[in-house]
Amino acid sequence: MAFGGRLKSMNMHLPRGRDLLLLATLASISGWLACAGGASAPQSSSPPQPESTVPTPTVLRTLYRVLNGTDRMTTVGPNERTWYPLEAQVYYVPDQAANGRPTLNRVINSSATDHADTIAGLSGYSQDMELGFPWSGSTTVGIVQLEEAFNSSTGDYALLAPSETLSGYLAQPLAGFGYPRYGNAAEVLLSLSAGGVTVQSNAVAGGSTWRWFWNGTQFINHNDYGREIQGAFYFGTSLTNPNEAGDQLTYNFLDQSLRHGSPILQLQNSGNTQITRAIPLNWDPTEFGGDQDHPVIWDSLVLGKDLTLNFQNLGPVAQYTTHLVIPSTMQGTLADPAGYLLSSFNRFWIYDAQSKSLQEVTSAMPDGCIANSLTSFGGYAFAPSFGGIIMSDASGANAMGIYGVSPSRGGSVSYLAMWKFYCWNDGPSENASDNTAWSAVFGHGNDVTFPAGESKYNVYLITESLPNVTASMDDLFQMDVK
Repeated sequence: MAFGGRLKSMNMHLPRGRDLLLLATLASISGWLACAGGASAPQSSSPPQPESTVPTPTVLRTLYRVLNGTDRMTTVGPNERTWYPLEAQVYYVPDQAANGRPTLNRVINSSATDHADTIAGLSGYSQDMELGFPWSGSTTVGIVQLEEAFNSSTGDYALLAPSETLSGYLAQPLAGFGYPRYGNAAEVLLSLSAGGVTVQSNAVAGGSTWRWFWNGTQFINHNDYGREIQGAFYFGTSLTNPNEAGDQLTYNFLDQSLRHGSPILQLQNSGNTQITRAIPLNWDPTEFGGDQDHPVIWDSLVLGKDLTLNFQNLGPVAQYTTHLVIPSTMQGTLADPAGYLLSSFNRFWIYDAQSKSLQEVTSAMPDGCIANSLTSFGGYAFAPSFGGIIMSDASGANAMGIYGVSPSRGGSVSYLAMWKFYCWNDGPSENASDNTAWSAVFGHGNDVTFPAGESKYNVYLITESLPNVTASMDDLFQMDVK
């Protein structure tokens, strides 16, 4: 997702990337923090280091299964997925040939009644279409072996989504590997409950945090894969953005089989901790020649979380640890994480835990729907040494707070920010376009060098009434958590 969830455009009333926060950050972070009433942004104590080379992402093809009469067949691109009923999104495979990537072909029988998929060829069938270039082995992380099923009664071949079964079909492996997808499922959820909180993460959308319940209230908006609660990374001062949940071509009016979710590496609960890892897609696939049928994946990166509920037996306090894996040291900026809430969370607060000072800033919150330039940030930023931001409903009975510690004090939060987007006036549902958003951010593009390999960054999410959120922030401050 990008920062603060991605900001939304008004083009055709569709959600867009959330790049305005980064633009504002890179342009004048100290200035707009001061204007917003927050503390000055932390400054680097040494000159910026040279930016490392950005790794090269891989352009993928989406393999779809469509129904051509009684013939289930695999296709790519917009034509046949539009002409025939679209059954499933089954795999991502590379778009270009390379060493270790054989050609996957679609073949057709002599009577033109059945299509099949093959790498080595199939007796009685002839070439019909090139489908893509799956890996020949399983050395790339996150990929699985492609499976095709055969129905001996009908003579039909069909490519299966992983873990899918079709009545009357017997599965058999193909000599190729790809990233697994989820057919036409919108949700494959992993739930965890502790401390009065229940969270659900969605494997279809990179394992991002999909729902968050406390006191009978669900907090999270997931209109598209730029929302949810999730991490995002920017390389240096560019807008190039690996995104944990998926890419921007996930508008809620699209068939689920067309949406691009990030493949997952891990999705499990361990005690009170929910663990997810994703291989992130680039938020804007067109930046690298992708489109609705060609997602772009950062196959040398990993984004994910360890989400521990009932942290230190504090009830509805959760530790959210963002995990980032990169192949080499590089400068950048990390949302660790960002989140979208329902538009009913429409009061905005900042809290300084050192001084126990709570300030409502709702009246100072600009209209995020018209923030479309470097001079119009459209949000409210706050950079405490110890403290956080809070978004509550009108009564303050239900609130989410995000507590962080500044890097100068040993923490992971350079600044926090909030937005409101009431652009479409479609209400406070979890699928609505209207929403409010927040982000915890580490770095400003060129002042932080992220280490090669895996690194971790902590914030603390609190769901309670407004007074109890601030009380929990006091507890975290007294505990000296980082």
